[in-house]
Amino acid sequence: MQGHHKIALLILLSSLSADISYAQVTTAKEDTTKPIKLNEAVITAHNEFIKASPNGFEVAIGGNIDIRGKETTDILKQLPTLHSNGNSLNMTGKSSVIVYINDREIPLDGQSLVDYLNSLPPDIIKSVEIMSTPPAKYDAEGNVGIINIVTKKHILPGWKGDVKGGYGLNTYSSYMGSAFASYTGKKFFFDGTLSCYDITYLNQSRYSSYYPDETVTTSNPKKWELASATADLSFGYDFSDKSTLILDFHVPLYDREKIADLENETKFIDASSGNLDSTLFSTGKSSKSAYTFNSGLYFKHKFNDKAYYIISANYLNDRARTERNFTSYSQAGDISSPREDYASSGQMNYNIATSKADFVFPLFSCTANAGAKLSFTNTASDNNFTGDIDASDKFTYEENVEALYFSMEKNLKKWSFKAGVRSEITRTFGISESTGERHDSSYVDFFPTVSISHSFGKSNILSLQYSDRIERPPYGYLDPFKWYISKYSYSVGNPFLKPSYMKNLELTYLHGDSFEAKIYCSSQKDKVGKLVVLDSTDCLSDVEIANNYLNVNCVGVNVYKSLKPASWYATVIQGDLVYQKYTSSEEEFENVSGFMGAVTMDNTFSIGDSFRITCNLTESFPGLYDYRTSKNGFQADIGLNYINDKSGIQVKLFVTDLFKTSSPEYTYNSDGVRQVYNNYYDSRSVELSLTWRFGNWYNKTRKSAPASNQEEQKRL
Repeated sequence: MQGHHKIALLILLSSLSADISYAQVTTAKEDTTKPIKLNEAVITAHNEFIKASPNGFEVAIGGNIDIRGKETTDILKQLPTLHSNGNSLNMTGKSSVIVYINDREIPLDGQSLVDYLNSLPPDIIKSVEIMSTPPAKYDAEGNVGIINIVTKKHILPGWKGDVKGGYGLNTYSSYMGSAFASYTGKKFFFDGTLSCYDITYLNQSRYSSYYPDETVTTSNPKKWELASATADLSFGYDFSDKSTLILDFHVPLYDREKIADLENETKFIDASSGNLDSTLFSTGKSSKSAYTFNSGLYFKHKFNDKAYYIISANYLNDRARTERNFTSYSQAGDISSPREDYASSGQMNYNIATSKADFVFPLFSCTANAGAKLSFTNTASDNNFTGDIDASDKFTYEENVEALYFSMEKNLKKWSFKAGVRSEITRTFGISESTGERHDSSYVDFFPTVSISHSFGKSNILSLQYSDRIERPPYGYLDPFKWYISKYSYSVGNPFLKPSYMKNLELTYLHGDSFEAKIYCSSQKDKVGKLVVLDSTDCLSDVEIANNYLNVNCVGVNVYKSLKPASWYATVIQGDLVYQKYTSSEEEFENVSGFMGAVTMDNTFSIGDSFRITCNLTESFPGLYDYRTSKNGFQADIGLNYINDKSGIQVKLFVTDLFKTSSPEYTYNSDGVRQVYNNYYDSRSVELSLTWRFGNWYNKTRKSAPASNQEEQKRL
């Protein structure tokens, strides 16, 4: 009954939002598009919220979304196809997202990306480009979506900044802080962010494996401690109105991760009698220290409004050291085995250098885009294990990719066409010192992209997009070293992994500037994954192996609706429904297929100018998640924001996963053995944050009377 009440709550809020007169909304929109005559200049104060682009959407933020009291990720998850659960940013139908700011890539993901985005004040955002079908100018790597955040160009001169501090409480206490500073001069400009956090949470992990003669159940609660501090610096210089040079630096100051097994207990139960045969006890600690430095050079020169070029170069160095020490012993009745000590340690070093040139120019009656990219990757790992046997290995891997691309775009009155092709030459080499295995390869690929859109009626756009993609194995999946997690469990890579290829097709309908519906399908062959392989004849065999396991086909539907029934209430409703089919060449895995889906509702209630109440609801339906089946999950988040523009103070109180119901149960089969597991990452928490803004945000130093079109300027 509890699940029915949650769904009923979603339906009730949805119906309240839907009971709005379309005529009233249309009339309000028409009033804002009337020209205003100011000092003999005619200004049209109309700002479309969502516009179709050849690669997805372009969403205008200023004047359309109430950003007061919100963080950047709060705004992004109110946009079509985007989702955020607090520690990651996702796009419907995509395995990951890459974020750019003014066409400069942010080399972060997961929690680090979310923290960086939330350290930026949302006031600087002009628009967001959402590209579910990345054009030929972007890498063809991965089933990814691209988000390009475009910042405002006409920023008030001088210094401005903010300081933010936060405290969170779940099972443990956590602390967060950030500082943002920006300077805009006549020629020189600077942006800098400093973000840090010390997060601790409880991970409750439980799973059971049902063998023909034995049932194995494991409980492994862990205490996770994550501490990080980074500085992101950007220095820019405008040589003229046409030439700009920017230097970017991502500097790690501190990055540590500690994981402690509070308890690790595995019970072996006789399947026929239900009696306990034996119990395996383990205690252990893991630690990881990381250092990720990234630097970038960006130069743009405009010949005119239709022709320009961009030259960029980046260097990334990522170093990490990981250690795990654990002790195991077993007990059968009153008899205990001797304690055994194990230790694993590893060092990883990644060096990635890239350079890129992009050119945009008119060609005939079209807009052409051409460019090239060079990428050089060198990785090295050194791993050791001591226990029943001692083992060590050094593994090195090199990968070079050379790419060329060309695309053309043509816009007519009601039609838009864009087509491009990207060619990539890939060379790889890997060697393991312990096994002597060498692997090298060289291959050439072509990746076409096509987009067609047509506008009809007053506010309807239909677009069709197609793209080919490649998914190369993650670098860590190639290392053949056995990394032991417990006495009988280990994870191992595979240096002979092949790239996986996929095809994507999307049909999108956009009505007005607040409704979107998308049908998408994809097909991927030889998908790379790390899957747990069980042996039905040996309950002690628990191995996670990287391989080209799966062929994946899916068809999905995404629906988005933005509503503002009243001046004090706004809501965004999104729904996803996907049918997936997984087939495998490995005999241990059964072919599976099924549906999965989710409905989200983000509500904002305004109380005067100073208070905002948010209520975010997510219902995940039972279905197929990757190759695993899952039960339903529900999450309710509630927040209260206080904003005082005069003092620059913002206070935010936020409660996530209020009912502690966001942890579904997953099931999958391996070699006929059914495994059921549940992980809960302590997502129910209370967070309190305080932000102080200072400097020339509101042009406080201006002595003249304010312009009469200030409200209209906010909508530009």
